[in-house]
Amino acid sequence: MTGETPSVQQARASAKVSFLRGTLRALGAVATAIVGLRRRQDRERDFAVLQLHHVIVAGVIVAAAIVTALAVLVHRIAG
Repeated sequence: MTGETPSVQQARASAKVSFLRGTLRALGAVATAIVGLRRRQDRERDFAVLQLHHVIVAGVIVAAAIVTALAVLVHRIAG
C-alpha cells in the first residue's frame, strides 16, 4: 500500500499522454495554482501524472503571457 488515493493510482496508470494533452493539462494546473484554486486531490493527481517537460512548457507560456500583459498595460498607461 503506497498511501495513494484511488484517483492518483488511476491517474498514474493512464499517465501516457500526448505532448499537447499533457501541456494543456499542465497549463490548467499552473493557472489554477497561481490563482490558488487547486484542491489537494487535484494537486496530488497532477504530481503523479504530469511530466516535468509539460510543466516547464506550461510555466514558460504562463510567464510569457504575464510579461506580455504587463507590457501592454504599462504601454497603455504610459503612452
